[in-house]
Amino acid sequence: MELQRAVRLALIAAPGVAAHITPERIRASIARPEDAPVIIMAPAQVDILGRASGGQVVAEIAMKLHVWTAADQSDIAHQITSAAMLALMDAPRVDGMQVDEWERPAMAWVPDPASALSFAHAVIALRAALRWKVS
Repeated sequence: MELQRAVRLALIAAPGVAAHITPERIRASIARPEDAPVIIMAPAQVDILGRASGGQVVAEIAMKLHVWTAADQSDIAHQITSAAMLALMDAPRVDGMQVDEWERPAMAWVPDPASALSFAHAVIALRAALRWKVS
């Protein structure tokens, strides 16, 4: 998905993220990580809103980014999460698509579901309305 690629590139380019997470550790997945720090991009929810002029399709996309660090690195978790939110304050450039609406990121700290593994876990929610031409 082009939006996911654009979000990943924005995160890789953010100095505050890159200082702690290498590009290969910013990835799409549905699995909980085994080690940290890492940013996991969960599969997006896509709602087709309809058609627009010129043979275009309009959709609303909701994505969740999961930021994982070791529990004893909460200061690093805050730095990564803050840098990611700043990097995504404005819509990234999405190849082949027009971003009609971009909501500012929203973040929540989530308790680690497997407390024995001791991770700090933040979830950043993103939402966009996109338009593209179907060929």
